[in-house]
Amino acid sequence: MGTKDLADDFGFILYAQQVIFGWGSLARLGETVDPYGWQRLMLFTNRSMQVGGHVAAVERVLRERLVAVFDRVQPHVPDIQLDEALELALMKDVDAIVALGGGSAIGMAKAAAWALEEKRTGQPPRSVFPTEQPRVPVVAVPTTYAGSEMTAMYGITHTREMPPRKITISDPKIAPRLVVYDPELTVKLSPEMTASTGINALAHCIEALYSVTRHPLSTAAALAATLTL
Repeated sequence: MGTKDLADDFGFILYAQQVIFGWGSLARLGETVDPYGWQRLMLFTNRSMQVGGHVAAVERVLRERLVAVFDRVQPHVPDIQLDEALELALMKDVDAIVALGGGSAIGMAKAAAWALEEKRTGQPPRSVFPTEQPRVPVVAVPTTYAGSEMTAMYGITHTREMPPRKITISDPKIAPRLVVYDPELTVKLSPEMTASTGINALAHCIEALYSVTRHPLSTAAALAATLTL
């Protein structure tokens, strides 16, 4: 018999996650979240989304359900900024978090949801089963091709340390519960951001193809995505 291929035996995790893709999906965000029953949502975004009018669009569709907006998200999830966002989330008693933007906004939203659950339960919110749901779910509305909306991890930068140190936290519960892709949000994306985040997406595909833990499903998805890119 020949050498056993690494992909002969494999396992994979399917997160309990809904994905919606379509032009103008942002305008239907209100009806998209209706079935979940979330009534107190907090928005994480940055100034560019304000200028582009996308924050106003979220405010229009969510109306009174949007109880807080944190629009100063910085890259790499600084711990100091996370503390500010967490304080606001606790004060507003939010039950879900919306992330509008690229990897920074989505990463901050995932970190805040994780920290908020830990604050409310008094213990680290580690999942027992891969499909276990978080107490504070994340709704990701990506505007770049960074891919953070599909991962069950986030990084946080400890700025109080010298030198600053970034760590990564991974758990199935971190993956956003709902992902809304609206291609219209990428129309005015700068050429630089389009190229950099697009290359990042391609790198994810290539990594999946040569990984020693690859399996037929990840290979098929990576090949299809590479051809699309």
